[in-house]
Amino acid sequence: MSSQALLIGLGLVVILSVVARVFGGWAGIPVIVPLLAIGVIAGESVAGIVEPSKLLGDTFPPFVQIVVALILFEGALGLRFDQFPREVRPAVLRLVTIGVLVTWALGALGTKLFLDLPTSISILVGAIVIVSGPTVVLPLLSFIRPPDRVRATLKWEGVLMDPLGAIIAVVVFAAISSKNGATVFSAEEFILSIVVGLASGLAFAVLLVIILGSRKLSGRDKVAATLMMVVASFLVAELAYQDAGLAAALVMGIALANQKKVNVTYIDEFKETLIPILLGILFVLLAASIDIGAVFDLGLPGLALVAFLSFIVRPLDVLTTIGLPIPWKERLFMMSISARGIVAAATAPTFGLVLVARGVDGADKIVPVVFLVIAGTVIISSVLGPASARLLGLAGKSDPAMFVVGGARWAIALGQALVKAGVDTRYWTVDPKDAREIEDAGLSVSTDPLDPRDPDRITGLNGVSLVAVTTPNDLLNQFLAYDLSEVLEPDQVYRLPYAKGSLIAVENAGRPIKAEIGFDEMDARVEAGQKFQVFGSDEKLPDGAVPLVVIETNRRMEKAKVFFYCDRPDSPGRKVRRVAALVPAS
Repeated sequence: MSSQALLIGLGLVVILSVVARVFGGWAGIPVIVPLLAIGVIAGESVAGIVEPSKLLGDTFPPFVQIVVALILFEGALGLRFDQFPREVRPAVLRLVTIGVLVTWALGALGTKLFLDLPTSISILVGAIVIVSGPTVVLPLLSFIRPPDRVRATLKWEGVLMDPLGAIIAVVVFAAISSKNGATVFSAEEFILSIVVGLASGLAFAVLLVIILGSRKLSGRDKVAATLMMVVASFLVAELAYQDAGLAAALVMGIALANQKKVNVTYIDEFKETLIPILLGILFVLLAASIDIGAVFDLGLPGLALVAFLSFIVRPLDVLTTIGLPIPWKERLFMMSISARGIVAAATAPTFGLVLVARGVDGADKIVPVVFLVIAGTVIISSVLGPASARLLGLAGKSDPAMFVVGGARWAIALGQALVKAGVDTRYWTVDPKDAREIEDAGLSVSTDPLDPRDPDRITGLNGVSLVAVTTPNDLLNQFLAYDLSEVLEPDQVYRLPYAKGSLIAVENAGRPIKAEIGFDEMDARVEAGQKFQVFGSDEKLPDGAVPLVVIETNRRMEKAKVFFYCDRPDSPGRKVRRVAALVPAS
């Protein structure tokens, strides 16, 4: 392959991966869908413009292994056990213990019965399809908007299942060896792979904690050091004992996430920039290497396996929660969500390529089977999930949400009107007096420490469509708005406009909230007895009314969002619009 062809091929991989990611975000669908679709279309068995085997040659399997190690490390960083909601713990723990065993055993049995693969390969496929990735499930839940308890249960099931399924798959993979053409399991290999992975992961986690705690390194240097240490942990484990590297990456991530000595938000850039780029490149390459003919050759037995996993195995998995105080409507809805995600798609080629190279019988079927399961379960969940939620009356139960930082009088009065209109309005403040006034007004308020760079720790930020920073401290407003804009969409975050003569310490610190009158004047009017009211799209605002917030939804009253009037004076004709305005007492 000429150097020019290599340049074009590698350039296309990067371009297509970014295009797929941008399209997924724009369309509101799991990013794995466009990544796999674009990769397959551009790949060896369709258009032939991206050929991983020629672009990377023998370096392709090692490259896949290193990137998968980084992905698993990043996923393990989400396993912060102090964030595990108490009310959903019993259900989640059953799903990731008894449920995992049910899914693994029946997945292996189904693979064996429907596709007649060797027993060891069937057990490995069963382990790979244990996972239920949050990268697929969470966008689907954002669209459906089920009750918060259901969303939290499915989110944490996926968060815990990804690394757990990967660990089981790594262990099974490490236990498979080829000996005279027969595949056997070795207890010694099982134990050694776990011990070596555990030792390497813990050792490098300790070293990384020391590096992250250093004051001599910048944030960018710490991101680079994280990348170095993860790859080093993987490499040392692999050199010490073959196939122990992925376990080392998982252990390192879990250990780092749950230590208390350093703040791991130093490495946010690692999670938010590097991993998505590598993940996109990896999936385009993996999808491009898929032999579509091999997937089609699975035929009806392959489709039967997908149906078996979705309509038999998943319901049995959810039935492990029987005896817990979960309404049957919610349990039935959870049965409809069976999508597999990124970890399954990443680990299958990693194991498949290595086992094929070792001559293990049936290993060439791992990738086609797993990719068919991913595609089938994503499609079934995308159709069955919303339909079952509507049928069971669970769709749209999460109200449009607004998060208010501060406790100004006008903000409290606004919240009372919005709550009556069905907007979930939440407050955060450290001022005890403001907290009492918010509670006295019948509104939800939190005084827990706020870490804008770690929104998973802030329950008030789950599902918000608008954030208003309204404290009387202008500098605090700037810093909080800037930090919140880094972790949320920038057009979601607003702050009070700069006070006259105030110091501008942070550029681009959220959008200013604009109104026809000043906010001191608005406070005075609320104190004098004026109130906020919510008017329908056909109602005319009374004279002297000051519009502030817009509640907007579609004609079927789904997917409601909240906007400030200053940036939404008009709505598209297809939207149903309500306006919250401060009206004169008369």
